[in-house]
Amino acid sequence: MSLINQALRKAQHQRSHARPATAADHANASQPNYTGNSSKSGLLIGLVAGIALLVGLVAGLTIVVLRKDPVPIDQQARIVATPATIAANATTATEPTLQPLAAASPAPTLAQPLDPGSPSVLHELRLARVAAEAKAAVDATAAKQAEVARQLAAAKAAAKPSQDIIQWLGKSKISGVRLSASGNKVILNNKAYSVGETVNLELGLKVLIIQEKRLLFIDANGKKYMKPL
Repeated sequence: MSLINQALRKAQHQRSHARPATAADHANASQPNYTGNSSKSGLLIGLVAGIALLVGLVAGLTIVVLRKDPVPIDQQARIVATPATIAANATTATEPTLQPLAAASPAPTLAQPLDPGSPSVLHELRLARVAAEAKAAVDATAAKQAEVARQLAAAKAAAKPSQDIIQWLGKSKISGVRLSASGNKVILNNKAYSVGETVNLELGLKVLIIQEKRLLFIDANGKKYMKPL
């Protein structure tokens, strides 16, 4: 601002030399110049006010930041820790911990070969032989039973109808038949028989089916016989 005022005064002075001085100019020249001093005072006041405003803003921001994000207690303690404490912590962290040594396990001993003549070995061999003989006997018995069953089946298949049974049925007399939900019955030779009962023990003849028009019988060989009513 002072430079501008000086430039203005210089231009005015040149104009005053260029034209004749008037009474007004002499009056102005006789009055003291207060413009430069007032401008300097205003500039100084503005600078002081700006600096004060900037300081107030900085202080306000600092207070807000401190209130918004306080330093944790553990960090504060870490900050105020003394060098001796830091050194002790570093020594504790780097010092290796001693682990107790595990008790040495005894070395495994090699298995000693068993003596074939010892009592325990002989006992084990005897038990194994008895078990093998028992298994062989069971297998032989099962084989024999299977063979007998096969022979019986073959004999039954090859057997022919018994003539004695045929003659006996021809002479037998049927007195009546009763059909019911509880079980069918037939009166044969003045005796009542149900399905599955034996009508002749010597011939091994049993009642197989009782129907309204006929009767079926079966012998020990599986052969079937029919007698009409």
